[in-house]
Amino acid sequence: MMLTLNDFRSRIEYSLCQQFASQEDVKTFCKSAIKSKVGVACVNPIYVKLASELLKGENVELSCNVGFPFGTHFTETKVMETKNGLVDGATQIDMVINVGALRSKENDTVYEDIRAVVEAADGRVVKTIIETWVLNNEEKKRACLIAEKAGASLVKTTTGVRTQYLNLIAENPKGAVLEDIILMREVLSPNVKIKASGGIYDLDYAFELLKNGADQLGVSRGEELIEDFITRYGNEVEIEY
Repeated sequence: MMLTLNDFRSRIEYSLCQQFASQEDVKTFCKSAIKSKVGVACVNPIYVKLASELLKGENVELSCNVGFPFGTHFTETKVMETKNGLVDGATQIDMVINVGALRSKENDTVYEDIRAVVEAADGRVVKTIIETWVLNNEEKKRACLIAEKAGASLVKTTTGVRTQYLNLIAENPKGAVLEDIILMREVLSPNVKIKASGGIYDLDYAFELLKNGADQLGVSRGEELIEDFITRYGNEVEIEY
């Protein structure tokens, strides 16, 4: 099928999630998001209000990170972050699940954590970040099923945030892994979308992710990917889903 430039732009979720990002960084980031016409801009809770003011009147959704980056916050804290984010202007939520509870097989704890955020979001899109790069296949499948049951709109691979702790589980861990997208698509029902995130820097790989089940792409270099699309293909390209 044909992938148009506008469709590709709408699938790009452009993020600025670094803990050291300044107000000037947020301003530059929002200008880039507007220029590139990405579908979603994602920032940390403290900058949602500023980003909302900068993106006002633009056709760009604004997502607030919740429980970022480890997911180890109390559920009450995630709910508070969600509610504050919405008050400040967020239209979507990206939440990190309780990964430790998942690996401990505390499925009810994981479910209640996600469900509380979904309820606090009051109908807005909630994306659950399951951190695939620290999970085995059984845990990935279980995380997807719990997220869907709890009402998540999308399931997202990883935060994309690399720490020294990742090396304790996986050597040279990768975020958006093609095999994970295929597995997630097999487990999730069609009405639950998938967001691939973590290390998507190449346009050809972005296409591979889309072809194999990803609906959205969480990237930190959205402007570069879109510019590469325009340079190579203009307004549309044919890819096989």
